[in-house]
Amino acid sequence: MRSLVVAAVFVVFGFCSGFLLDGSTNSYSQFRKWGGGTNGSLEFEFKTDQPNGLLLYTDDGGTYDFFEIKLVEGALRLRYNLGGGAQIITVGRELNDGHWHKVHVQRHEDRTILTVDNVSQMRTSRGKEFNFGRFGTNSDVFVGGMPTWYNTKLTLLALPSVIFEPRFVGAVRNLIYPDVEGGPPRRQETRPKDHRVRKTLTFFL
Repeated sequence: MRSLVVAAVFVVFGFCSGFLLDGSTNSYSQFRKWGGGTNGSLEFEFKTDQPNGLLLYTDDGGTYDFFEIKLVEGALRLRYNLGGGAQIITVGRELNDGHWHKVHVQRHEDRTILTVDNVSQMRTSRGKEFNFGRFGTNSDVFVGGMPTWYNTKLTLLALPSVIFEPRFVGAVRNLIYPDVEGGPPRRQETRPKDHRVRKTLTFFL
């Protein structure tokens, strides 16, 4: 078994799917690769009462490109690199209010747009090539934290500092993105071998 999401709860109700992360040492959830390409999208909803925590990370396998989404003092921060240098977009405030918040990342060649609860900010990347890594060698998508085995393999991370980010404590639902290059967005499910279910989560209902 490659990894575990410890004390994570997974539930599907109608068209809503979500899971709970407790922020413990091995708490994270792992999903299929993001087909970010040059015009990919990614969205999810989260709920927490903690001001800081890693929500999502994926990269090109340890070279340059990465996308990191985290809470910093209650604001949502997207840090990313497409080979021309890191860019940072920050949206929102006091998002650790215990209510659901919707996050949407949209790529359009050199432009990246971050939207949180219908409030948007955009940044433009430098360079001439804006594809997100190579799909075949990109990492999976990690939510809530990183697997501990990365602690001894930092060279496999395009952003090694991500391993030191505080783990997310709270709930995430409706993670939607294309998981093949050029494919349509679809709702993602945790890989069965990468997590274990302990109980039914009722507050999603």
